[in-house]
Amino acid sequence: MKQHPDTESALLSRLNRHSGMTVPEGYFESFAQNMSDILPEQPWEKINENPDGKVLPAPGIWHKIKPYAYLAAMFSGVWLMMWVFGDILNRTSPQMTDNPVIASVLGTDRLYDFYNDNIDEYELMEELCDEGIVFTDLEF
Repeated sequence: MKQHPDTESALLSRLNRHSGMTVPEGYFESFAQNMSDILPEQPWEKINENPDGKVLPAPGIWHKIKPYAYLAAMFSGVWLMMWVFGDILNRTSPQMTDNPVIASVLGTDRLYDFYNDNIDEYELMEELCDEGIVFTDLEF
């Protein structure tokens, strides 16, 4: 909804929107020149000159290919990181039967006899009840 120009100017005149901060006329047109006149010249601003006044050689090839080398290193790092994480996520946990020692123990009755002698039947029934197993559903 657009306001009428008279209403808009009346609203703006009632607001105190002048904070007292003003910029002199033409300040930003000559700002860059004034700033460079005020600041002292730095030694790094002299391109290809050393203190003796001799011209230094132009930058080598490394300065030209450095951004591309960094970019290639970054992409190589990202690829390597994705490969490592993908390898970790695709791994499966090893089965107990893959280990020959554990497989031989599981294949005998010694393991059953060991745990059968050390387990109280009442504690076993309590654990099964705690896990939510109903005895009427079990088949014997």
